[in-house]
Amino acid sequence: MVYSLLRFWVGGGLRVWFRKIYASGNQNIPDNSPLIFACTHPNSAVDYTFLPLITRLRSFVMVRGDVFENKWLDKFFRAIWMIPVYRMRDGFSTLNKNTDSFEECYREFDKNGRTLIFSEGTSIQEKKLQPLKKGTARLALDYLESGKNKEIFVVPMANNYSRFRQFRGTVMTNFGDPIRVSDYRALYVENRAKAYAKLTDDLHEALTKVFIGHETYSDDSWAERALNVLRFNRLDNRRTWIIEDETPFKEEKELSDRFNAFGDTFLSEEWKKTYIELGVNEDLEGVLKRSKRKDFHWMLIFSLSFFIGMANIIHFLPYQLSHWIARTKIKDILFENTVMTIGSSVFYLIQFILVLLVLMPLFGWTGFVITCSMLAASAIYSELIDDYRFAVKCSGKLKDYDKYQWLYQELKASIAHK
Repeated sequence: MVYSLLRFWVGGGLRVWFRKIYASGNQNIPDNSPLIFACTHPNSAVDYTFLPLITRLRSFVMVRGDVFENKWLDKFFRAIWMIPVYRMRDGFSTLNKNTDSFEECYREFDKNGRTLIFSEGTSIQEKKLQPLKKGTARLALDYLESGKNKEIFVVPMANNYSRFRQFRGTVMTNFGDPIRVSDYRALYVENRAKAYAKLTDDLHEALTKVFIGHETYSDDSWAERALNVLRFNRLDNRRTWIIEDETPFKEEKELSDRFNAFGDTFLSEEWKKTYIELGVNEDLEGVLKRSKRKDFHWMLIFSLSFFIGMANIIHFLPYQLSHWIARTKIKDILFENTVMTIGSSVFYLIQFILVLLVLMPLFGWTGFVITCSMLAASAIYSELIDDYRFAVKCSGKLKDYDKYQWLYQELKASIAHK
């Protein structure tokens, strides 16, 4: 019950924060078999949220064990299907507790359960695959020897963000070909350490196929700037929020692989100079798909301002509280997205309950309808905010439309040139 409620509510919050989720490879996920989702971990707790939203199935997630020390938090985390996993940094004595956590996973696997584990063992906010720990291989291979002798698969999974900490960014969640763990049984019987290492190496290779990585990542690298231009031609008007489409992933991975192979040398100096002169940023996503007429965008501003203003009032307190915590209480910028997305969802829920408790006694069912209209306003807001923000921020830049088109065409030509 708690899990289902939070999935619905946090999903609603994510829908306001993220423009689209593109999923691919999920059709290859095995049915009626225990699964371990081996996921990349660049964006803290947000990384877990996409799996249940995409598959609509409950999955355990293994998270850092130190947050379970409080008995009330322990009960809450377990109620939403979290299992503690302890690391060397938590103290050598805590590692023995992992046996209990693994046994808990085994019991779920016996019922064809699903567990997500962050195989990198750490969260670093950069588009770079970190070295994998052997915990995933150990969990998978040791299960085969746990008594049930059931098949189990490891499913490579990567969440590729258009840009970290970007409001209305996109996420591309990709699932790789499942790895059949029984293929490593013979090596496991011969030498466990070699089997752990082999499965870990194969998993790393599989993750590189579904992960968009930059060898020299930075927020203002030419690779990130080129991705901004690549998205000039992306404006998805499909009403569904989670879309099964691997096209955006393929386009961005092709560009990133090009940078990894050649650096930024395949971009001309004229291209780079034009990019800087135009002041290109992520707000220009979809510019080539939108109207070039400024009066059209001014009309959008005029017609939507009242509604957007009302929706912003509804979101004001949850957003400001989350923003205050992110800026004053959280020292690591890694957790900013987690606080802003999940924190806003939780504060929004508290606000909803308080408003309901006030209005229901005063107005009865009318008060209930008024309170529920807040949810409807937020849902509509998530559909309209992109057009409104573009009109406000970018309508004055449409005079350079032809230059944006040139940047895009030159970039595509440079990618295609071998």
